[in-house]
Amino acid sequence: MPYSPLTEISISLWNKYNVKFNANEDVNIIVGINGSGKTTLLNEINKLAHEKATDREDVVFVPSIDNIAMRDKRKVANALTQELEYYIFDMKTGPSMMYYRMAMIDASAERQAEMKRRIEVFKSTINSFFSTTGKNIEIEGSQFSVVSDGQKIAIDTLSSGEKQILLILLRVFLLDGREACVLLDEPENSLDISWQFELINTLVKLNPHAQYFITTHSPSIFGDGWGDKIIYLEDVTTPVKE
Repeated sequence: MPYSPLTEISISLWNKYNVKFNANEDVNIIVGINGSGKTTLLNEINKLAHEKATDREDVVFVPSIDNIAMRDKRKVANALTQELEYYIFDMKTGPSMMYYRMAMIDASAERQAEMKRRIEVFKSTINSFFSTTGKNIEIEGSQFSVVSDGQKIAIDTLSSGEKQILLILLRVFLLDGREACVLLDEPENSLDISWQFELINTLVKLNPHAQYFITTHSPSIFGDGWGDKIIYLEDVTTPVKE
């Protein structure tokens, strides 16, 4: 059964405030000052989405890069790198890019063609962002490579902003275009201003069937015609009556 969008959000924050608003079916941009409860609210919306979803993979939560947990504390790579490598290479459980590639083997010819088309769209999307830093990605067979000046480089050498945009867009790509809920906590962290400006447009192009909840305090995130999707936290929050 496909995921159906959340329509009304009604959440209690810290038993002190009630937050209530009607959610847009496509994009919801939650704006508030630091400490206003944006991350806490997003975590609660994440719980609501999981309660409603019949498939746990229909809900994608990408925390702020400062809040990504280490997958393996024994490894030298930081949490962001580990998270990115997991969604590129993991073959045990999926979803990952390589898991997606392997699924093509048993797919019908028509499905294979569609999956190849989606991979090309994803690759060209990433490369349009990376073009400003002189890099590009290549996806061939079981290989996922990052290339700079004609030489393959380790994923760990990417900047935090490059890793972040790659992780966010990869998570959305792996939804395979189906109806879903995507929650992003302050995705502007480490992103170039021009990348912030293009983010929502890019997300919606990659998956127009998803419902997005995005917390931010950067005007660049909603600067390209998304102003009518803004939800000011202070406007939808009321104190709990004693």
